[in-house]
Amino acid sequence: MNILENHIVEVHNEEPYDEYWIKEFYPKTFVKVDMTIDCYGRVKRDTNIFETEDWKKIKKQGYFMA
Repeated sequence: MNILENHIVEVHNEEPYDEYWIKEFYPKTFVKVDMTIDCYGRVKRDTNIFETEDWKKIKKQGYFMA
């Protein structure tokens, strides 16, 4: 399986993610992101969960690897 660039087309919603299982990763925080992504011409809307610090970097560069 290859890892490909998933370019962010549009961010529809960002909100803190606080489900019970993330307590295992304290003090890390997470964000739930609803966005449209483009991966080599395949455009889709999806919801992903990222660590908050990683999300800041992803948003700045405009893509993430998946």
